[in-house]
Amino acid sequence: MAQFFYRAFSGQGVITAGTIVADGRDSAIEALYGSGLTPFETREAVATEVGAFSGASSITATTQMNPSRRFDGKRLGRQALTRFTIELSSLVGSGMPLDEAFRVIAASEPESQVGRVAAALLKDVLSGAQLSEAMRTYPQTFGADYCAIVAAGEGASAVGAALAQIAALLARRLELRSKILTALVYPAVLVTMSVASVGIIIAVLIPNLSPVFSDAGLPLPGILATFSELEDYGAMLAGGLGLAVVAAMAALRAIARNPASRRAWDRALCSIPLVGRLIVLREAAAFTRGLGTLVCARAPLMAALQTASSLIGNTELSARYAAATALVPQGNSLKLAFADTGLIPPGGLSLIAVGEETGQLGPLLVQVATNLEGEFQRRIERMVGLLTPLLTLAIGGAVGGLILQVMTAVLSINNLAFQ
Repeated sequence: MAQFFYRAFSGQGVITAGTIVADGRDSAIEALYGSGLTPFETREAVATEVGAFSGASSITATTQMNPSRRFDGKRLGRQALTRFTIELSSLVGSGMPLDEAFRVIAASEPESQVGRVAAALLKDVLSGAQLSEAMRTYPQTFGADYCAIVAAGEGASAVGAALAQIAALLARRLELRSKILTALVYPAVLVTMSVASVGIIIAVLIPNLSPVFSDAGLPLPGILATFSELEDYGAMLAGGLGLAVVAAMAALRAIARNPASRRAWDRALCSIPLVGRLIVLREAAAFTRGLGTLVCARAPLMAALQTASSLIGNTELSARYAAATALVPQGNSLKLAFADTGLIPPGGLSLIAVGEETGQLGPLLVQVATNLEGEFQRRIERMVGLLTPLLTLAIGGAVGGLILQVMTAVLSINNLAFQ
């Protein structure tokens, strides 16, 4: 155990100093954070400092920081990360120093994951790390594109502008996701209610009707007899369904782990008529928005292309993007590199060409991404609009037919009573 001298900010922003007993410097820093302080200087104390601060300001670091107050590196939710980025961008953009911005965020939400993220980043920044380096230590929260944009902003001494670009990027992604989920709510509710209706008929009505017909020596009419037999083998069917689900999940994991199988699977997805076009649009929007944001943050073009290509989730399309971007160092423009690939629509390539000619590549790439996201959203809404009446007719017919069978069985009970 040794004594360390520290200077730190309190929760109210007041500078305090003292000594702390700990096994090492890292343990001392952890204990200071655990006591609600934000240290900006921690070093082994000399004899004069030990005597000067031997009173109430001394701390003994016998335990590590409370785990509940430490950021564990787990991924923040989309909304939480967007809110954190917007707050940080606003504070830094207003001229506030980066460390002070982190203190404000950490003090406003000390028990939330956002506050813990701010405290963890503050600790790394005060230790001398660049903001992008500190963020890279939490890859589950800060993706490659996020860190690359911040690094580009640091290189251009424009961290505030880079954070503003990221905030707009995350907000747009969140908005697009929200609109798509909203469009899918009604079909999901429709399917859920239909499944619940069929479940009630099978679990409640059929067991009550079966004894009447079995006592009369007659089978249940129509499809009700089939459902009654399925009920007898319910446990076996449930077990078989569970095994099928487990086998399907295992097969998908095996495909995901094998690069060749994963690429073949992704290629098959892209070949599906409607779904394939949606995948191409989604990946094109992610690529152009990531690239445009990086270029606006003054990142080098080749580094921006590599980072934007890493955002492509479909391995088949990722390989095609990599082949196209490899043509750029050979002297080809972006328009020529992507001209015959089918990855970006012709209208988007025209805007990209204008951006290259006018020196406005970043903003026009962002505009291309906005157009692609709008097209993607319109296609989703069109598909949902067509799917909803089809589902309504199919489910209404199936449930209506089942209810008709039940009503026929109920009415036939009167005939059984007079036999």
